Amino acid sequence: MYKGLIVLDVDGVIFRSFFLGRLIRYKSFIKFIKIIGLGIKYYKNKIGTEELLKKGYSMAKGISADQARIIARKIKRVKNVVKTIDFLKQQGYFISILSAGVPNFILNDLAKELKADHYSGLEINPASKDLGCEPIKLISKDKIIENLIKKLNLSWDNVVSIGDDPYNLALFKKSRLSIGFNPSKVIRDEASIIIEGNDFLEIIPHILPSSDLPISLSREHFLWKKELFRKLIHLSGIAIPFLTNFINKEIIIYSLALLIVFYIISELLRHHGLSTILISKITKKAQRYTETRNIIFGPVLLGIGILLTLLLFEYNIYTPSILIVSISDTLSALVGLRFGKHRIFKSVYSTIEGSLAFFFSALAILIFFCPFYAAITTAIIATVIEIIPIYNLDNIAIPLVASAILYFFKTGLI
Repeated sequence: MYKGLIVLDVDGVIFRSFFLGRLIRYKSFIKFIKIIGLGIKYYKNKIGTEELLKKGYSMAKGISADQARIIARKIKRVKNVVKTIDFLKQQGYFISILSAGVPNFILNDLAKELKADHYSGLEINPASKDLGCEPIKLISKDKIIENLIKKLNLSWDNVVSIGDDPYNLALFKKSRLSIGFNPSKVIRDEASIIIEGNDFLEIIPHILPSSDLPISLSREHFLWKKELFRKLIHLSGIAIPFLTNFINKEIIIYSLALLIVFYIISELLRHHGLSTILISKITKKAQRYTETRNIIFGPVLLGIGILLTLLLFEYNIYTPSILIVSISDTLSALVGLRFGKHRIFKSVYSTIEGSLAFFFSALAILIFFCPFYAAITTAIIATVIEIIPIYNLDNIAIPLVASAILYFFKTGLI
């Protein structure tokens, strides 16, 4: 008797790239550009799955089943997919891999590779000399699973579905738990859980209770990894004030402004299921689970806060302020997450321990730039801003307010 049924999509979930796209890229770069355009329309739900597959496979004319097998073997798999499936099978789950666009003979090889229990995809002759001439008939994922759960004596309450594209929508609506893995906009809106990144092990703590998991697979473990990576990015702000001194302030300002614009464009594309080469990859590794359905504004607000501080104040004022938002805010989050016992405003990230780390590190930075009375006043006010739950707006407020206070002390207004 199985505990449940895990249904895995292939393209974009197990395969890190689109199988049909890889086939066509092998044949023609011009046709590859065309299939990318069709893929974008599909992920935005502007064309259907059948139209995408029929047009796509017609572009694959001349590619044999044997060549397709070679291409499929070269496609990168999501990280730790074998470990994930092995662990879930040990926990009593039946594993099915389904794909609307990948032929059965490819899925047969993939199921053996992953030790999956079941597979179903396009019915295409494994001896075909030309995939472009084969008829395309869509499978019904929810009907396949309906028949499968009857055979396994399970129900839809035992089904967990994992996918990324619109064709999984019917399956998602019937499953007990639906996980969008690097999903399109349609799936992002429907999924119970959204996971972005390249570590398949991350699905496990959403399927199994914490009591059944080792620490290395717990939700807290992945949360800590994300927060650590996120704050390493935060720390990169340390370099900015020193770069303005050694290179040129105007160049740094223009570069930072362009980076902010590029990030915003990248996030808008990611939100609709389209990834940019670098920024989307970084964002997926750093995003919190509470941010998966929206655009992540934290880095933008940090960039704007630093940019405005550079524009409005001089070196000896903006340097400690940027160091505080880069270093002290990082220490606050990491200390709070790792050692925090006393929550502030019932927040996961704001704790008394984290705020103390913020205050003392801010004070240590400030005493190198101003008198002690100015340093302790600025550190206290910056800590209060950090405590207030204003969703990342502290990334703007901390450097600007700290700079303003230091300016007032320097000019004798305080």
